[in-house]
Amino acid sequence: MRRCPYLEELVLDRRALLRMYRFDCHVDHQSKRKYSITDSPPICVRNFEDCHLYQSEKRREDRTISRYTD
Repeated sequence: MRRCPYLEELVLDRRALLRMYRFDCHVDHQSKRKYSITDSPPICVRNFEDCHLYQSEKRREDRTISRYTD
């Protein structure tokens, strides 16, 4: 399973029927929580290419790299 390169921490807490995912994003420097009944991890694990934070950080890094290679 691929994960977002900017994902710092991912913790799964199970309490009865509820699953709580806690994760930290390196891009916005915030901790987030996602609650779910079924096994549905956050976008950082499922399909991180669709995350707007990932896309913006990737573009920023690509601009920096292309600036040094030109």
